[in-house]
Formats: sequence, structure tokens, C-alpha cells
Amino acid sequence: MAGRPGRREQPLDPEAGPLERLALGLRSLRERAGLTYSEMADLAHFSPSTLSQAAAGQRLPSREVLRAYVRACGEDPHSWDERWEQVRRAVYGSETQENSARDAPFGFGRGETTSFVGRSRELAAGGRLLERCRLVTLVGTGGVGKTRLAGRIVHEVAERFTDGTYCAELADLSSDGAVTEAVASALGVIAGAGKDTLSALVGALRGRNVLLLLDNCEHVLGGCAHTVRDLLTRLPELRILATSRQPLDVGAEHVLQVRPLSLPAWVDGNVHGTGATDECWLTSPAMTLFMDRAEAAAPGFRAREADPHTIARVCQRLDGLPLALELAARRLRTVSLDELLERLDQRFRLLGPAAGDRTAHPRHLALRALFDWSYELCTEAEQTAWQQLSLCFGGVLLTDAEQLCRGFTEGEAPDADAADNAFEALSGLVDKSLLASVETDGRTRLHMLETVRAYGQERLTQSGRAQLALRRHRTWYLELAAQAGAAYGSLHQAEWLRRLRAEHFNLRQIVTAPPPVGEGAETVLRASLGFWLHCLTSANVGEGAQWMRQILRRHPRPSSSQSTTTWCRAAWVAGFLLLLHGDHNGAHEMINRSEQALADAPAESGTSAELTAALLQLRSLATLVAGDAEAATRHANSSLATGHWSVPMLTQQQCIAQLGFSAVLQGERTRSRTLLEQALRMSEAQGNTWHQCYLLWALAVHHGETGQPQIAQQLLRRAVQHTRTIDEHLGEATLGETLAWVLSSYGDARSAAVLLGALDRVWHPSGTPRLFGFALLTAHRERALENARRLLGDTEYTRAYEKGRRLGLRHALDRAIRDSERLHYGTDPEAAEGDRRSLALGDGAP
Repeated sequence: MAGRPGRREQPLDPEAGPLERLALGLRSLRERAGLTYSEMADLAHFSPSTLSQAAAGQRLPSREVLRAYVRACGEDPHSWDERWEQVRRAVYGSETQENSARDAPFGFGRGETTSFVGRSRELAAGGRLLERCRLVTLVGTGGVGKTRLAGRIVHEVAERFTDGTYCAELADLSSDGAVTEAVASALGVIAGAGKDTLSALVGALRGRNVLLLLDNCEHVLGGCAHTVRDLLTRLPELRILATSRQPLDVGAEHVLQVRPLSLPAWVDGNVHGTGATDECWLTSPAMTLFMDRAEAAAPGFRAREADPHTIARVCQRLDGLPLALELAARRLRTVSLDELLERLDQRFRLLGPAAGDRTAHPRHLALRALFDWSYELCTEAEQTAWQQLSLCFGGVLLTDAEQLCRGFTEGEAPDADAADNAFEALSGLVDKSLLASVETDGRTRLHMLETVRAYGQERLTQSGRAQLALRRHRTWYLELAAQAGAAYGSLHQAEWLRRLRAEHFNLRQIVTAPPPVGEGAETVLRASLGFWLHCLTSANVGEGAQWMRQILRRHPRPSSSQSTTTWCRAAWVAGFLLLLHGDHNGAHEMINRSEQALADAPAESGTSAELTAALLQLRSLATLVAGDAEAATRHANSSLATGHWSVPMLTQQQCIAQLGFSAVLQGERTRSRTLLEQALRMSEAQGNTWHQCYLLWALAVHHGETGQPQIAQQLLRRAVQHTRTIDEHLGEATLGETLAWVLSSYGDARSAAVLLGALDRVWHPSGTPRLFGFALLTAHRERALENARRLLGDTEYTRAYEKGRRLGLRHALDRAIRDSERLHYGTDPEAAEGDRRSLALGDGAP
């Protein structure tokens, strides 16, 4: 066949270098074959321009392009492999990747121009998955860094794919039908006459070891799924890495979740660390990224001179989202770091287009644009659910979310399919990486990033449904709190305490926010009955006291005679929390106001007497905390004499327990034990886990006072088991204080000092004085501290104390219990087990 080489190519000098000599050899092949580049493209399935560039002598073609070129000219492509490798080494060196097509995906934009931070776990996981899986999809919310991570994974695994890596960028596609064409374009493949694009792709890739990256699949999921399925079915050697905000849902798919960069460890609202300039601050990838970008973008910013607490707070408020952090860093050209933090309530305005990279895709120029894109990809039901759940702080149980998102308007009954529709909408938000699903104790909880929530709240305001959504949210969670209050003293108490623990952030938001127009007092007053025990067991006494101050400031008196009972119960809750908070005057004021409200209201059979009994019990507790055993006894007996006791509030067995503790203060040993054991039996019959914990503690104090440390320690051990059942932080702290006193008093000063160090980290954040201000118990603690310091000496005491602070309370408490058993039983485990069995059966001691 006569040669038809087509348009004349630029001349090359064979002496210029190896690239030129390789190109001249390829040109000779084409001339001998007598083909134009268009004719070769039909055979090679690469575009004419890609093939002509291979013989231009300006850059080394990828191995796969070279093979396709040689194959189209009718020769064995493998005979050129060694020649291509020699040229690669001559041009790039033996330690360098072969060319940009192997260093990064072909067509994958420019190389990295900024540092790559973190992601070691995802990089390792991505590499492992591509070894054994044919389709791996990186899934995550917008701006989380999927594309950057995908590029780095490809870079790390490129050498495994001897025929190259390619990237098809799909962000600008407008229809599913364009996906196959986009992939073909990325590989330089064109379909010949009478041949469809998919067949041309298959022909170009058959027998080749290739990795294909599909970037930004979320808006063309259908097209991606069909193209991927067809390619994987027909090309057994092909591997595909995809990025998307939701999975492709193709059978062979393995999903790798890409989460925001990890944040600094937070403890009690503060960054956990030692010094302000410690290297430990740089262990947070989110902080590292922000500081790196800030130093690059804002002249004069010096990360080492900035306040790490503020940097950490900025990173937390922005959820560790890489794009948000980069946009925020650029704003430091205009505002200070502190001002940046202050303005994050308006993050979508602050992180607008002016903060973006001018070369970025329009969806990545501003934070709002990023989430506009996600919102537009949602169905109407998903958009409504996003708006409703944006009101939930700290996450939401799946079962609660289904109820909150059922599609009906106020005053109308839900459709029969409403629950199914809500579940589908929530599933869609999880799939689109707008909700994260976490399983805890067999139940699914959904979490939304703060930035995702903020966007949802903006959309909710614009929708005109904000008041309806707010009322629905408040009504649901206030009703949960009311149910928890009603469950006090029942077998379900522990379950409800765990339930409210998870909803603390939702309750905080509801109580501290102004109520919506038209909300009556009854709803929040009923709910407050669930607050007293929840706030105590979750170590939020100070916050609970503040909640009740706010509630009763808004509702300073019963709104009607019918609401007196509900209002007085709320005032009792306020009095209880204020007392444990250390505000004795505030507690007495609440008791007095409640008694006056009862006196002013018409008598109600039974209810008035129950409230009177509860208020007398609270007066007894207040005087007991102050150390006035005589007054505590008088008020407790008056409460019991009414003959009416309300289960949701502390009354009968608590009064008996207070009488027992008063007897401890008065030195009446036999009477104290009898009363405390009676109260314990009543609580055990009720299944009241929380009360059993404190009654066992009171009995331990009794036995410690009577010189029986072994029994005291065994009782404390039992009580600790109860606190673990309900995760009772202040209960553990109370037990730890008493155990430290017992250990110090009876010879184990070192364990006592370790425990005291661990305890010092617990009380202050809870908003309650140490040991609730009980005079007797604080005296015990002072004796324990003095004994330990005297026996160990200042240096050894300080060393043990600091060890406890590092250990934390739970570890220190478990260790102290083990040490105390070894002290008393030595290597005789049978004796220890016998004592435990006796205690459990009630032999000799409760």
C-alpha cells in the first residue's frame, strides 16, 4: 500500500537526544505503514492529536499510547518496551516516575502546588482496596478533599499500572449520557465509523493494565454506574477509582468514606494539651492545614505566634473541612484571627468568592456554592429533612429523625406512607454524605457537620417553614424529657438516663433559646421534671441550675390554678439543682415560692400533699448538706408523716436515707445502718439504680466511721458497678472521694494520693462544689489529704497526685479498688470472692 503520511511534521535532529530519536522511529513506522493519523486513530482508539504528539519529540508518550501507536502500524508493541524504558531513564532518571502520565493521572490537571496534609489512614486503605477490588469510590461531603486524596492515591499506586493512569473529570457534565464520551476523551479514544464509543473504549483498553479515575460523579450517578458496569464487565484488567458525594451503587463497588480532617482533642470545652506552644498542637491535621495555608496566604501571619486555642476553635467551627479551612486562611489578609472566629456565625458570607482560588471550579470558589450544589442534588423530601434536622444539635437518633421528618403540615395527620418517605429521605442524605450514621449500643444515630447544619438553617429560614420546624423539634425533645422524669424510680430509669444523656445538646439548645410565639408554659415545665437527675448524673449540675433559673424567670408563677402542680414540680427541680450547685439561698427561695403557690391554690386531693412532702424532703436535704442533723431529721419526719409520696421526685426512700445519714452525723450507728438498709431494700425493689449507688455509698461512709474499712471498700465497689450502668460521673467522683478517705485512713496512702489527683479534674467542670458541699464528707477528704501527705512526704505525694491526674478518674478508681483488695486479701482470691458473695446476698452487711 502506498504511503499517505498526511501533513508534513516538524523536522527532528537525531543527535538532539533520546526523545527525538524515539519520535523519528515512530514516524518511520507510520510512513512504512502508509497511514494518516486519522486512520491510525480508528485502529488505536486514541485521538489523532494524541498519536501525533507521541511522535512530536517534545515529551515522552505514555507506555500505553506508544503501544497503541505501534500496534496500529502493524508491528508488535512489546518489542518497543525496552526502547521506551531506556528513553524514560535517560530523560527522567532511574529514581523518577516515568512522566507526568505516571506521576499523576493523565489529564488530571496540574501537579500539587500546596502541601498534602494528613490522610495516612485513607491513603493506606485506598492502596489496599485497589489491590483486591476493581471499583473503589471515595465518598464524602463537598469540600472534604476527595479529589486531592484521589490524586495522591493514584500517585502512590501508579507503578502497579504498567499501562498508565487516566482521569476523567466529570464536574462540568450536564447529562448521564455524556459520561462515556468524557471517559473516552480523557483516554484520547475516538470511535471510528460505525463503532459506538463504549466499544471503542473497550477496544483501546483490552489487555491493558490501567487505572481509571472518575472525579465528581455525584450529579451523573446513573451514567457513571452504567459506564462503570459495562467497562468492568468487559475489561477484567481494569481498575476504577471514583470520587463522589454518594456511592455509585454498582455491585463491585467498595466505598471508602472520606471524613473531615481530624481536630484537636477537646476536654471539657478546652483544647487538651500542656503549653501554648507545644508540638502537640501540630498533631491535628486540621490545624496543620489551616496554619500552613494561613502563612502562605496572609503576609505577616506566624502560626507559632498565634493563639493555638483560637486556631483550634476555628478548625472545630469549620468541622475540619479542608476547603473551608483554606478559604478561612485567605481571609486572614483582611481580619485578625480573633475576628475570623467571631465572624464564623456568618460563615457563608465570610467565606465567599473573594476568598476562593481564582483557578478553582466555580463550585469550590465559595462555601455557599459548595452546598448549593449539594442541595440541588437532593430531592424535595431530602431538602425538607435537611432543613428540619439542622435544628438538631449533637446528632439525632434515626427513630427520632423519622418522626421529626414525617411529611405533614401542622394540624394534619401524616400520610400512610409518611414514615417510609422520611426513612428514604434520611437514607438519601446519608448516601449524599450530608448525614453521618454511627451505631451506638445497637441504635443508629445521625450526625450533621456544623457547616452542613448552618446551611440547612439558612434554607429553613428562606422556606417559610421555620416556626413549624422549630415547634416540632421543641415539642419532641421536651416530651422526651417529660417521659424521662416520669420514669424516675422505675425499672426503666437507667435506660431513660442514657437516652437523655445523648440529647443533652438538643435540650440545651431548646431551653436556652427564646420559645417560639404561642408556646405555653406547660410544655417546658413538664419537661423540667426530667432535668434534675439527668443533669446530676451527666455532671452538668451547674448548667441544669442555669436552665431552671431561665425557665422560672420566664414563668415566675403558675399561670392558672390548674398549672400549680406542674409549676411547683419545676420549682422543686430548680431547688434541688440550685442546692447541689451550692446556691443555698436560691434553693430556699424556690422552696418558699413553691409552698406559697400551694397555699394560694385550691386544694387538690393528694397532689398538694405529695408536693408538700417533696418540699419538706428538699428542706431536709438542704439542712443535711449544711451539717444540721437535727433539722434534717425534723423535716424528713414531717415529710414521711404526710403519707403521700410522689415517685418522680425524691420522697419516701430518700427521706429514710436522709434520716440514716443524719444518724451517722449524730453518731447513732445502729439506727443509721438500719435506716440506710431499709432505704436500700426499697430502691432495689423499685429497680432504682441511681439511688442504690448513693445508698451503698452512704453505708460505706457508715462502715468507714465504725472502723470497718473492708466492708466499706466492698460497698464502694458495688456502688461503682451501679454508676457504670448509668455512666454516672459525679457518682464515681463521690465514691472515689470516700474510697480515698478510707484508703488513707487505713494504710494505703499512695493509692489515696493517686485517686485524689484524678478527682481534682472532675468537680469543677460539673458546676457543683466538691462532694456537693456536705460538711462531714469534705472533712473526710481533708483528713485523707493530710494523712496521705504526712505518710508519703510532699515529694512522693506530689508524684502520686500527678500520676492520678494523668490516669483520669475511671482508671484511677479501678486501680485503687484492685490495690485495696490486694491490701486486705493478699493472694487469697477465694476470701475476696466470699466477701463479695456475702455482700451481694446481704449476709453480715448490705
